[in-house]
Amino acid sequence: MTERRRLSVVVFSGGRGSSVLSRELITHSGIDLTLAINGYDDGMSTGEVRRFLGDALGPSDFRKNASHLARTLGTCGDAEIDLLDRRLPSPCSTHEALAILRQVGGRAGDRIARFERELTESGKAFDFADCAIGNIVFAGAFLLAARRFNAAIDDYCGLLGLPPGLIENVTDGTDAYLVALDSDNRLVASEADIVDAKQRNRIRDIYLLDRRPSADDARAVAGMSIDAVRQWLEARRRHVPLNPRLRERLARADLIVYSPGTQHSSLFPSYLTEGFSEAVAGNLSALKLLITNIQSDAEITGTSAVEIVDRAVFYMRDKGRLPISTPFLITHYLFNDPKGSPDEAPYVPLGRLDTLEDPRLVRIGSYEDGITGRHDPAKVLTPFLESYLREPGRQRLAVWLTDAGSSGKVSQTLLEMVRARVDELSLDITVFYGGVEPIDAAFANRFPFAVRWLGPAADAETRVRESLAQEDFDYVLLFESSGMYNGEDLVTVASPLGFGRLDAVWGSRRLSVRDIEASLRVRYRHRAALRFASTIGSHLLSAAYLLLYGRYISDTLSGVRALRAQYLAASDVRLDDKLLNQRLLSALLAQRAEILETPVRFYAISPAQVRRTSVADGLQALAKIVWWRIRPRSLRGAPGAAPVASSRAGETARTRL
Repeated sequence: MTERRRLSVVVFSGGRGSSVLSRELITHSGIDLTLAINGYDDGMSTGEVRRFLGDALGPSDFRKNASHLARTLGTCGDAEIDLLDRRLPSPCSTHEALAILRQVGGRAGDRIARFERELTESGKAFDFADCAIGNIVFAGAFLLAARRFNAAIDDYCGLLGLPPGLIENVTDGTDAYLVALDSDNRLVASEADIVDAKQRNRIRDIYLLDRRPSADDARAVAGMSIDAVRQWLEARRRHVPLNPRLRERLARADLIVYSPGTQHSSLFPSYLTEGFSEAVAGNLSALKLLITNIQSDAEITGTSAVEIVDRAVFYMRDKGRLPISTPFLITHYLFNDPKGSPDEAPYVPLGRLDTLEDPRLVRIGSYEDGITGRHDPAKVLTPFLESYLREPGRQRLAVWLTDAGSSGKVSQTLLEMVRARVDELSLDITVFYGGVEPIDAAFANRFPFAVRWLGPAADAETRVRESLAQEDFDYVLLFESSGMYNGEDLVTVASPLGFGRLDAVWGSRRLSVRDIEASLRVRYRHRAALRFASTIGSHLLSAAYLLLYGRYISDTLSGVRALRAQYLAASDVRLDDKLLNQRLLSALLAQRAEILETPVRFYAISPAQVRRTSVADGLQALAKIVWWRIRPRSLRGAPGAAPVASSRAGETARTRL
């Protein structure tokens, strides 16, 4: 048995926005996780590190995620993680700071020593107040890595025992500064100001610039028209390439997640990375989930989930410059429905769902973990992960060849199955037959499926029912092997069963009009009245199902049909019942089963060779259809409506992802 490939997942995140999701993913043995983060943070101690180094992105979000993952995985002791997350006192002089930092030993101490040397040699001032020790360690790693930011990420993660590539920078490390225009077209000159809860900004647009705007820049921009402001920003735009290593991970990803968080600082800027959208769109097989925030943040005050999606798509298309259709970038939107919560005020409203172009992309549900304001990772991720990680269970199919009459007809059916390449189906097939002499074992054993003889006609049904009960088949396909039907169509009917979603596949002669006409000519020859009565009678049975159940079944008398095994395993179903089709169809339609009707060919055979449905049989069938609708009864031993629907819903959720 071949080992199942590990699932590759890329999560676009910020500092802590995806912590509950990453915890769920990182601890799963079958998943290779990559957290993709941008480094545009420029507030507090991160901003001081960026100012001091002059050409570095912000380390804080990388540090926070490294601490979280190392603690979750146990790759580093809690004391060491706590040390790196510890903040220096405020205020804190250079002398006091260095006295504390020199107590840090090991590899982290080596990086602090490199930072101290830079501090001395450059002569630059550094404000140590409230600075995380890990940020200074990261700055030293950046200097030791010859000022290559992405190499510093790997180095810092290595200090915590994390492998390279678990945490990736979205970009190639090019330094850039994030600014925004608010709803009044005023310049918001830093990432820190964008996310400042006190300002409650309504952001209109974001930009990545080659340097942080100065106070003089802000004053100059304040006097410009909106068009002039945009021109000023575009002229200073920094072109930031995608991280080549992340591009490779996106190309082979099975699942790409755009996590919740501070959208205008942690997520939307990542989407502006050059090459990002092409890399995501180029992976045609991955699922791509955009998870909207549960509760509102300062920078999305008054924004709905639909508006978050619209803005994400706007930036993924490079503000409309890229002609990429949305499904190439996002395959599912996950909206939390706040309805029913005790206080709806802090929650992000759904917004105008009718404005979304394709409803197939939308998933709405309760994704919150209690009333915490955080996502429940099981609710968010499990349906999508199961579609990959769940071992692909092959459906087990029992084929019961009825009305054979001779081993020659059975052999012909089996050979037709082989010629139709039945061995290529994702099904484990066992063919049962009886009532005729057995096929020589030397030939029977050469078929690419199991072939079982069940003895004389008197014993055959009992034995096949015992096999259905004991061997846990998923489906049973009833095939009339009299010579009227072609064994190749047995494969046609069986093929859709491999997904496990359908409750039945019904072979229809009525979808093969020329075969119908040929059959009627052979049977009735010049008796036009009987020919007309047969045609009308068949349509009456179909019309009865349409009237009583709302579903038209073209050929209610078909001899090729497959359905879930439990319907036939029911104790009050007889396989030799002449009204078997009506009994099964009534049960399937009463439980709103998913039935696929597909055309099958058939051959005109003389009435002297096969039993035909008489007018009396037709009238009896019509009466029974009406009776079973008026007085419905579950098939004893078969599933009730709820269990079947539940099973079908579960399969449907997996196959539609």
